[in-house]
Amino acid sequence: MARISTSAELEIKTLLVNWWAAVNTQLAAVTGAAVQIGNAPVDVLYTSEIGQRLVRIAELAEAITVAENRHEAYPWHEERAAQILEDCEVVENWLGNHTQQDAFWTSPVGFMILRAKVWAHQDQLITLSTAAEISGMSLSVLSQRMTRGQLPGYRDPKIKNPKHGRRVRLSDLRNLMTDTANRIPFPSPAYMLMQPARVPAPSSPRSS
Repeated sequence: MARISTSAELEIKTLLVNWWAAVNTQLAAVTGAAVQIGNAPVDVLYTSEIGQRLVRIAELAEAITVAENRHEAYPWHEERAAQILEDCEVVENWLGNHTQQDAFWTSPVGFMILRAKVWAHQDQLITLSTAAEISGMSLSVLSQRMTRGQLPGYRDPKIKNPKHGRRVRLSDLRNLMTDTANRIPFPSPAYMLMQPARVPAPSSPRSS
């Protein structure tokens, strides 16, 4: 079994228990409380297929964080990337409509899934400061682009300050930079011909 932090294990177990409780509530509502499935068997849920997929995702997400703290890139591996993408897809299908909510991706488990998917696609989550350095845009401009939906943004729930916790995908930033560059108008030859000459006229030779 993969080794993950106590906090990650707790977050996964909480998600599984909440899912079990929701299923129990729905079942009771449909049957008029005639049928219930009882309390959640936490250890059984944790060792289930979904539980172990979540554990693999958490293990990778935490390894990426450790590498980033060392200013290193976590090495990409094709087979592991394929496994992680399958894990993420199964978990997201299992969660259903929850993944359509922005709040989910700022939750600990949601952000772990996001981290894992980004890595599997050979992409990166970078801070807004790093994005500003790469793009040459100011933090305020990038923030405006995020507010307008031109640059998808995410938030690391472990960072208490929401502004410091903002993250963007490097691929999304590059797309924005390309789109911005394509929108900048370049002068046409006709426009260039209309400009006054700025080359100084040659001076007359001095008479001896």
